[in-house]
Amino acid sequence: MPILPAEPDLYPPTLWQDDVLQSGQGGRWWCLHTKPRQEKAVARDLRARAVSFYLPQVVHEDRTPQGRKIRSVIPLFTSYLFLRGDEYDRLEALRGNRLVGALEVGDQEALTHDLRQIHQMLSSGLAVVPEPMMPVGARVRIKTGPLTGIEGTVIRRDRRDKFVAVVQFLGRGATVNLEDWQVEQIA
Repeated sequence: MPILPAEPDLYPPTLWQDDVLQSGQGGRWWCLHTKPRQEKAVARDLRARAVSFYLPQVVHEDRTPQGRKIRSVIPLFTSYLFLRGDEYDRLEALRGNRLVGALEVGDQEALTHDLRQIHQMLSSGLAVVPEPMMPVGARVRIKTGPLTGIEGTVIRRDRRDKFVAVVQFLGRGATVNLEDWQVEQIA
């Protein structure tokens, strides 16, 4: 079965032209946190309402249990996309019942710079893969669940973006599988 064509990753197509962003047209950036697997549906809704957004996407290759190769286009940042608009646009996006929330962006210039770089990387044609926030060797603190407050070190990452943290007690270590969202990096 052929891969379906990728849905547009931004609206309007001129979003990254300097004159559009520099003039302040389109309001401010908001980071939309979607329910699981709803990023593209939210992007379709925003596009239908003519609201500016950016949803960076990458091609993901995997194999079925029978060994067939499958390719799909997935969001670079799972459960997140970026809306550029005013308060009314943000509220309209929240009405769709596909979002967990809309995060306010404090440093608009820094986010614009970062998103522009991501767009340039994706437009280069080179293979781009999502990179986890907590690299191997990072000191982390568990911030949710029954292990809240325990500190450890990331020692290995799995294919599914999980990692194993080492918790030191009694001069020994213990490991636990955690997701990125369950921990915060510490100095």
